[in-house]
Amino acid sequence: MSFKLTAAFKTDVGQQREQNEDNAYTQVADNHEVGLFIVADGMGGYQAGEVASRIAVEKICDALKTFFVPVYEQPTVRLAPISEQETIRLNQITPDEQATIKIDQARLEKGSKTRRLPESSVAKSVEEQLKAAIRQANKAILAYGEEQRGARGLGCTLTMALVQDGQVYVANVGDSRTYLLRSGELLQLTKDHSLVAKLVETNQISEDDVYTHPQRNLIYHSLGAGHKTVDPDVFHETLQPGDKLLLCSDGLWEMVRKPALIQALNEQNDVEQICGNLINLANANGGEDNISAVVVRVS
Repeated sequence: MSFKLTAAFKTDVGQQREQNEDNAYTQVADNHEVGLFIVADGMGGYQAGEVASRIAVEKICDALKTFFVPVYEQPTVRLAPISEQETIRLNQITPDEQATIKIDQARLEKGSKTRRLPESSVAKSVEEQLKAAIRQANKAILAYGEEQRGARGLGCTLTMALVQDGQVYVANVGDSRTYLLRSGELLQLTKDHSLVAKLVETNQISEDDVYTHPQRNLIYHSLGAGHKTVDPDVFHETLQPGDKLLLCSDGLWEMVRKPALIQALNEQNDVEQICGNLINLANANGGEDNISAVVVRVS
C-alpha cells in the first residue's frame, strides 16, 4: 500500500523566554512517500542553545539526504554479465523498437540475482543510519563548544522521525517527544530520558506529577552538553492510513495535556492549522518554554 505524507511545523518563543532555542524541520520527498521530521530543543543559555539545535538539524539532514535521492539516480551494480545472445544491439535499434523491447521473463525468474532484504534487516539498517546521524550531530555540537568558549556546555534534546515504505523510524535523546495518533488514541512512541520519567517508571510518582515536579527539567541524555558519546533510543512502527504523527518539544507537552492534544489533532486534517492551534494552546496555558510542533498526516 502506498502512503502520502503531508507535514507542517511551527515554533514559537512562548510567553516567558526572550529567545527561541528550538529548531523544527520537515522534508517530504516529491512523491510524498518519504519524509524526515525533526524537533530539537536547545540548552545552554543565550544563543548557545539555539546553535546546538540548529547544528543538530543540519547535520542529521545532511547525513540522511540519500533517503531522498530518486531510485533512478542512485548508483547501480551489475551482479553478472549478460550472455552474447542477450546483448541488445543498441546502435541498431530504432525508437519504435526501443519502446517494444521485452525482457525474457523466464530469464528473470531463473537467473535474477536481485533479492529483497528481510524486513528485519531493512529496519536494522535504517535504525543504524539514524543513530549514526545523531552521533555525527553530537560530535559537531561538542566541536563547536570547544571552539567557542562562550558556548561551552551547549546541547539539545532531539526527537526525529523518518518515514519510508510505510514504516516510521523514530529516534530520541532527552525529553522531546514523538506521538502517534491512531483511531482517536494517542500513543507516545518515545521514552523521556528524564528524572521524572524514571520516577514514574519505578512507581515513585504518578504520571500527573510529571507536569509539576520541581525537578521535571532534569534530563540525563542529550546531544552535546559534554556527552562525548550518545546512545539514542530508536523505535519503528508500521503506519496506517489516517495516522497522524506529532513531534514536539517539552514546551508543548508540558503545557498541553494529553486529552487536549488528542482533541487538537482530531478536530481537523489541515496540518498547518493543527500546528498553529497547538502553539496557541501552549501559550494560553502559560507558555513557560519555547514551543515547537511538527504534525504529519498519513493518507
